[in-house]
Amino acid sequence: MKIERITYKRVKNLGNFQSETFEATAIIADSEDPHLAGEELKAFVWAQLDPPVIKNNDDMPEEF
Repeated sequence: MKIERITYKRVKNLGNFQSETFEATAIIADSEDPHLAGEELKAFVWAQLDPPVIKNNDDMPEEF
């Protein structure tokens, strides 16, 4: 079976009967491992709904 596309969706309960949804889809290259791509996609979606807390500038990645 050839996997061409992976979609991951997460719904976060915000309380008070509210939720937030974030979904992302990745197109898998022939040379790409679908399992690894799925894990990266999942990490990306989780980071959008629960971004890391940076306590000081020393912890901030250079790309920010």
